[in-house]
Amino acid sequence: MHARSFLESLSYILPDIYNAQFSVDYLQESAFLADLDNIVEWFDKTTKLRFRNSDEPQYIKFGGARDNDPSCNIRFGQIKLMGSDVAKFFEPSIECIVKAVLDQCKVAHKPISVGRFCFLYYPLP
Repeated sequence: MHARSFLESLSYILPDIYNAQFSVDYLQESAFLADLDNIVEWFDKTTKLRFRNSDEPQYIKFGGARDNDPSCNIRFGQIKLMGSDVAKFFEPSIECIVKAVLDQCKVAHKPISVGRFCFLYYPLP
């Protein structure tokens, strides 16, 4: 893989709740489907940055105290998501990063250092 294609692959590294079919999975039957752009914006600004653990619920604050829909876990203007569901939003990004690193390792003439954190969670073969 050349440097240019590697850099192009980096455009896929951020989780995108549109790609996770968020609207279908969470808001299909809700009156808040029309607020999807706002919800996505708040996810990108807050929830995505705070996410650390798939065992803990995550919240997307997008509205006010009158915004409620118990069937969609919306209470007081925020959606409660299971941490495991939020983790799924990151899976395509992680897979892309691991693939890009493995591809670089195949064509590199010298060992590549990708950072210590990578080996703690996603050991390379």
